[in-house]
Amino acid sequence: MSKIFKNIVLKGYNGESMRMGVRENEGDPIELKEAKLDSVMRVILNNAPLQTQQDSINGMRLAQALDKVKNGAEPIELEDGVHDWFKPVAEKLTPSIFRVNGNLVYKHICEGFEKVHPGKEKE
Repeated sequence: MSKIFKNIVLKGYNGESMRMGVRENEGDPIELKEAKLDSVMRVILNNAPLQTQQDSINGMRLAQALDKVKNGAEPIELEDGVHDWFKPVAEKLTPSIFRVNGNLVYKHICEGFEKVHPGKEKE
């Protein structure tokens, strides 16, 4: 079963929206933008060590899911295998990338998906 994430702006320890520097093209000035979940996941993916074929496959699947969001799809939908692969990658990278907010980012990646509620059976 896939994991469904709302593409929200993550909140930092201070309760305010997290912000991150973004540069669209090489040489462009860096702009501070709100840290939406798809952008945060993309930053982690761009820093992930893709050392095995399985890393490459899961990284490609994650990139495709994030590209769908960039093209207007909502919400972010990750296959279970991709989510399972992404969690330890995020655990390793979030402290160095997001510093004091790293634990919050990691926790959201692990637990921030929408829980599936079993439907009530018709009588």
